[in-house]
Amino acid sequence: MKTPTKIRIAAVSSVAVAALAMTGCAVNPAGGSGGDADGDVTLTVMAWANSEEAANYEAAFDVFEEKNPGVIVNLEYSDVGSYFDKLNTKYAAGSPPDVMFLVGRNLGEYTARDALLNLDDYADEIDFDSMDQSLLEANRVNGNTYAVPTGAGAVGIAVNTAILDEYDIPLPDDKTWTWDDFADWSRSITEASGGEVYGSLLNMGWPPIVTTFARQQGEDLYTQDGELAVSEATMLAWFEKVVDYNETGVFAPAELADDTGAFSPAQSPLGSGKIAATLVPANQLSSYSEVLDGKAVLVRLPGETEGVRPGLSVTPVLVWAAAAGSKNPEEAASLIDFLTNDIDSYTGRDAFLGVPINTEVAKQLGETLGDADQQFVEYVADLSAEEHDPLYLEPAGASVVSDLLATITTEVTFGRTSPEDAAKAFMTQAADALAQAG
Repeated sequence: MKTPTKIRIAAVSSVAVAALAMTGCAVNPAGGSGGDADGDVTLTVMAWANSEEAANYEAAFDVFEEKNPGVIVNLEYSDVGSYFDKLNTKYAAGSPPDVMFLVGRNLGEYTARDALLNLDDYADEIDFDSMDQSLLEANRVNGNTYAVPTGAGAVGIAVNTAILDEYDIPLPDDKTWTWDDFADWSRSITEASGGEVYGSLLNMGWPPIVTTFARQQGEDLYTQDGELAVSEATMLAWFEKVVDYNETGVFAPAELADDTGAFSPAQSPLGSGKIAATLVPANQLSSYSEVLDGKAVLVRLPGETEGVRPGLSVTPVLVWAAAAGSKNPEEAASLIDFLTNDIDSYTGRDAFLGVPINTEVAKQLGETLGDADQQFVEYVADLSAEEHDPLYLEPAGASVVSDLLATITTEVTFGRTSPEDAAKAFMTQAADALAQAG
């Protein structure tokens, strides 16, 4: 039984993916990096990142090494599109990393295979008491802590205001706009530019946006017990939006989309000036703002006031987890503690992995942030101050459902599957995936 939680996070002063399942991967507990001949302990960390992000993580690891003589941290990174294939290959070979990035939907699969360290056994190394307890609770499996959130975040729509200014298009009232308002606004940008720029392109197959829509209908993607909670009628309405938005000029041509996560912000349709708005993890605003000369702003998804209830919520951005087979579990746990509870670990990476879940660290970091990161923090703080229904930990099988959702949405986008057939297929196949994983 998963425990529901209302996500709350402290305001940080006034300034202040699609994952693949471990299908077919047997877990070998003999993994881990071990020690070197000279007595040093070497930890391997896996993360998805570009070269600039990797440099920021490595800077944090340098500080950890200075504070922990005799411990060496090696970073292995890749783009998100290939990350889980590489991680699962390492597990299958019996050599998983000591510490790794995961997303919430991975926890069910990985813990079911005894692949993750129970961090509760390392409370001497990790100061859980200083962390936001509701966010921790949202990532516990059967009462056990297998992961620590990298930070609190949410999803939002990043908008290039330079394009709006050029064509005299106002920002929407994101507290009240409807899905129809969004469609009209997006089309107006394309029309005003004469097709030079498209209004928007949202990843309609990404679970967070589908979850938001489902919650607006009074439903959810999953139940507290890990079953499918969304109805076929809601999925039909969603896939009808996919068709409508692609056929009526709301979206840019689907060929512009990046379905692999391999695009950098500069290469993306938004960063390269091809569209005015796109769906993003809100913590990535600063990356887009940098390539858009500070002209990126964050707005809420539409439909928050037209449905049964608001659909947006504050969630962990990613989580840090440690492999059950690590030969250095104490050091791995200490590294997770450092990345969560030590302000010195945020040098260079700021709030990129979310608003710190250590309240004191969040306050200290809030005093140093640039404009875009401050906007992100305030966005999360505003959502946190509002009442939202409980969120449930994504169950085992959720990553398979995520992959399924992406595939079916692509089929609908390119007209190879009707919304009716897509909704029926999703309901059947998603339920089967959850049943098999459970």
